[in-house]
Amino acid sequence: MKIIKRQKKTRVAINSLFALLAIAAMVITVYIGSTPRQFNLQVGDISPYDISAPRDIADEAETVRRALVEMSHVQNVMIRSEEKSNASHEMIQSLIAQVQDKRDALYREPIIQVIPDPTESELPGEGTQGSSIERPRRPDSQEIGIAISSLISAIDQSLGVVLPSGDADAMIRMDEDRFQHLTATILSETGAIVAKTLDSAGLRASISETVIRLDETLEYYTDDAALTGRLLSLLLQPNVEYNKDATDKARKAAYERVINNPVMVNRGVRIISQGEVISPEAKAMLDELNLTVGAGFDWVRFGSTLALVVLVSLVAILYFARYSSDLLFATPRNILALLLAVLLPLVMSAYLARDYPLASPIYFAAVVVTAYFGLRTSIFLSSMLIIITMPMTAFNPTFPIVAILGCTIAALFTKGTNRHDNYARIILATSFVNAMTTMLVGLLQKESWGLITSNVTQATVSGGLSVIIGIGIMPLFELIFNTVSPLRLIELSQPGHPLMKRLFVEAPGTSQHSMMVANLADTAAEAIGANAMIARVGSYFHDVGKLESPLMFTENQLGDNPHDRLTPLESARIITRHPEDSMTLGRKYRLPLPLLRIANEHHGTTRLQYFYDKAIAEAEAKGGAPPPVESFCYRTPLPSSRESAIVMLADSVEAAMRSEGVHKLEDAEKLISQIIRGKIDQDQLKKSGLSFADIETITQSFLQVYSGHFHERVPYKPAARTLERTAKDRQYDDE
Repeated sequence: MKIIKRQKKTRVAINSLFALLAIAAMVITVYIGSTPRQFNLQVGDISPYDISAPRDIADEAETVRRALVEMSHVQNVMIRSEEKSNASHEMIQSLIAQVQDKRDALYREPIIQVIPDPTESELPGEGTQGSSIERPRRPDSQEIGIAISSLISAIDQSLGVVLPSGDADAMIRMDEDRFQHLTATILSETGAIVAKTLDSAGLRASISETVIRLDETLEYYTDDAALTGRLLSLLLQPNVEYNKDATDKARKAAYERVINNPVMVNRGVRIISQGEVISPEAKAMLDELNLTVGAGFDWVRFGSTLALVVLVSLVAILYFARYSSDLLFATPRNILALLLAVLLPLVMSAYLARDYPLASPIYFAAVVVTAYFGLRTSIFLSSMLIIITMPMTAFNPTFPIVAILGCTIAALFTKGTNRHDNYARIILATSFVNAMTTMLVGLLQKESWGLITSNVTQATVSGGLSVIIGIGIMPLFELIFNTVSPLRLIELSQPGHPLMKRLFVEAPGTSQHSMMVANLADTAAEAIGANAMIARVGSYFHDVGKLESPLMFTENQLGDNPHDRLTPLESARIITRHPEDSMTLGRKYRLPLPLLRIANEHHGTTRLQYFYDKAIAEAEAKGGAPPPVESFCYRTPLPSSRESAIVMLADSVEAAMRSEGVHKLEDAEKLISQIIRGKIDQDQLKKSGLSFADIETITQSFLQVYSGHFHERVPYKPAARTLERTAKDRQYDDE
């Protein structure tokens, strides 16, 4: 254990040293590659060159001119007038008061009516006696018409507006409850509107919004929404007035806004033409752009480059710590391979990007990293490499777009490559995407056809050659760094491999088991989009550790079972050791890391339930305490990739199907569902990245394979039922 920890610390130290050296190399490379070509020119000299801006720079004179123009375009600032707001509110209140007066005159004068008293007899010669009551009047049409005319006239004289006769009629005739509701609505909406700062257009819009809202929200008196809008439009006035101080501040802000965002001379724009006399302004611009001979060391640019590289490196470390932690503790050879895959295109970019910004061969990294370290790592590192390369291209805007799409398509076509002729597809696809992307970006930027043609040529040639070099260098990487590529996986999958030969001769049952697991894993991985080649080849070698003691595993036994003579704890210790033995033997035969990871993770921390139950039974029979469950569990890592998880499931399913003797597809479906549910219940798949949809697809893929063995059609339905587990038959818990 101490030796392992010491080896791990040594490995981390060496990897850290490699990383620091790589960071230093990146900083120097990016600084040199981003240094522009310099010219020996002074004020008054005649330039023998056409000089273009290597980066964007501000044009101060043009900036000031545009700032003055922008300031002159600022309109007068209008602010809210409390006086005008109050005037509008008072007009509304005056209207309501006058309407209320007219209504009171019409409806609230009492009528006295004499009612005879039946208890008193009427004597001859005496008048009728009785009592009187008061009740509202009921005006006739003529009185209502007079009231309407009087109201219109009064409003015209007092407020200076002409109230439409229809609106006056409506307000005079409506019942008291409705009028009170209308009054409350008008006053409320008036207060809300005049609280805003509104010119004529804003006032109209606000009134229109009010009418729409009232029309949607009023449950009673819905016609009053339109009436409210007409009255507000008639009486409310804009409540803004000119403010000199605010106008001056707005113009000053407009001026400063342009000054703070200066007019830029874009990269590639000619700033000095051949034969042009160098003016003081031109010399100052050349000095600022670091284009003159004698300019000192640019500490600002160097410091910025260092900070950028360090920041990108920290992001990369965070990525590996979270998603590929095994790489942080990988062998130095693998780390060196990864760093070289990034550094080689970066160094080449230092010589190409200055004159040909789209010729950076970063697609090399996308192909190599995908082949050896996976698609996700490739896309991430390609993105980081593009960021670091940007200063060397003078931050060319076309470069990151073309590079991201080109690297992505190169990585996608590299992933899953399992035949030599597929390499041509990677080359053609990368070149085609680069060419199309460059042309489309040029058209969007309305560049000249000459520039578009030049850029397309750069991107196409760079994409094709980068991929060709990447494919060509793969055998060298495999030889030096013992990494894995599709070509290496094809080689390892051949039956003539020494380990597979040993497995076939010394542990034939395990060999047959591995072949069946490979079929299951390959089908499942392909169905969910995982790396089917790694899953298949990893299945071939996942149990090679059983070669250390093949007769201890049921598939290799010929009748005699050595476990009958061992205690459950001894049996468990032997069986749970085989993933570690597989790791050791795989390293001896130089198996690549992804296959070693599958061999080490395919049991996770699952429990040998059979031997645990047997140990408990023996302890109870002797009256002792039950043994600790940890002694009957595998002590290997949980599956950290989809491929490892698929091999885990395929291994358990194949062993269970063999031990249960299942020959019907319906029973197989139940058993597979039970196996997978058991892995989920024991948290064996939580680091694998598999979703529940992936698990359902894997289940159907397993059934598809077994349907060929059973000669039955797969019933495509969710596998949600269980099958009772027979511990004795399923000895050693699928080993």
